[in-house]
Amino acid sequence: MNLSNVSALITGGSSGIGKATAQAIIDADGEVVIAARSQGRLEEVADEIGATAIQCDVSKEKDVIELIEKSIEELDGYNVLINNAGYGEFSKLTNLSATDFEKQLKTNTIGAMMVARESAKYFIKEDYGNIINVSSTAGKRGFEGGTAYVASKFALGGMTECWRYELRGHNIRVMQINPSEVQTKFSENAGQGSRPFNETKLVADDIAQTICSMLSLADRGFIPETSVWATNPR
Repeated sequence: MNLSNVSALITGGSSGIGKATAQAIIDADGEVVIAARSQGRLEEVADEIGATAIQCDVSKEKDVIELIEKSIEELDGYNVLINNAGYGEFSKLTNLSATDFEKQLKTNTIGAMMVARESAKYFIKEDYGNIINVSSTAGKRGFEGGTAYVASKFALGGMTECWRYELRGHNIRVMQINPSEVQTKFSENAGQGSRPFNETKLVADDIAQTICSMLSLADRGFIPETSVWATNPR
């Protein structure tokens, strides 16, 4: 599809990969609704890049249903969902509480499912749509301390495969992108502190560019899944 024809809903759109992707689509003359939990930050970013802000906590079903309804109204219909909302907190198995595990699943996995479900209902009526799930290379292999986050991303990958089979007959392309470490506030938000910028590691614009490339492929084809790694990180 031509990016100028994109009308996108991007969750987790107020920072990092979500913000960069929204900016790239808007720069290509597309339209974007960005959604996030923090109303103040969300509105600041929307004003900065020319997007529409809709506050939403994707772990809450009522919020998600309202988000889809408002997005359809604001954009006069939309044809792209970028399922990007998510976070990570890391702990060894012996220190991991069931509550913390459940909280990550509610946002990273169940939240993604609910936003995709409500979007799919609309896309099926339109007989067209695109869903891109932003996963992680952590959805391909585990690591020490990653039980909750890795589980949430492995589950997202499994759901993506299911949706692909269910929705292809409705002209809905379901895709997944797996970035390795991207220099955003993810680490800081995960309680691991800020890190100095490293020019050899990925930045959010790298992932935004890849997402836009996936969308730009003619509608007769789609890229089911891709991973993006830093070439030679130091």
